[in-house]
Amino acid sequence: MRRKIVIHVHGVASPEEAEQLELLGVDLIGVVMGGHAAGRVVGGDDVPVIAASLKRARLCVEPLGDAAALDARAARRMGARVVQVPWGTEAPRGWRESLAQVGIEWALMRVAADADDDPAWVRARLEDTGVPPPAWAQVEICPSLEDGWRIIRESNESELDAHDLDVIASETPVLFSLPLSLEDVSDVLQGLSHAKGFSFVLGDRVGMAPGAHHISLEQLSTLLKQLDTEGR
Repeated sequence: MRRKIVIHVHGVASPEEAEQLELLGVDLIGVVMGGHAAGRVVGGDDVPVIAASLKRARLCVEPLGDAAALDARAARRMGARVVQVPWGTEAPRGWRESLAQVGIEWALMRVAADADDDPAWVRARLEDTGVPPPAWAQVEICPSLEDGWRIIRESNESELDAHDLDVIASETPVLFSLPLSLEDVSDVLQGLSHAKGFSFVLGDRVGMAPGAHHISLEQLSTLLKQLDTEGR
């Protein structure tokens, strides 16, 4: 039986987008929350509306600024199931424990994995989080490159390659973010076979969510159908 691949989409800006993505099989709906709505940033009052539109998918909230400023009970009231914390941002243990007490997980976002990295560096970025650990981590493959997969899939004994990433994914839950073309789907699924899943960041005429690799909602719809055919 084929293992289920988890799909996360970040930067969802409306209930309509959330419903469309859920129909396409997306498991994790990520929103960016700010003081007021602008582009792909939603206001605090918009988050519960998006949460209420979901029937199956889980709502993931990334507050702009200090993630730990989002009180656990407030996150629960707005319908969040996961709070997303950018890599390099402080997430105090007490705050993480308070999330767990109300049944909310936390996730580590935008962990860089460059082709010239030592694999141990990437592993340390994921492991140096304390307890409770993140439910999953979004790892951006070659965040400064648009053809990073073509580079990192090649075997490299001294620097990071796809095999290293797959080993890391076998040890800890990882959602990989990379520019994924229809032609590369089979290759990526094979090369990153231990991935928990894949993460996509929306960026189009509405605006761009935080992240290195952006995709429009229209392009994503086509890609998700291909992923469903080949990997889900």
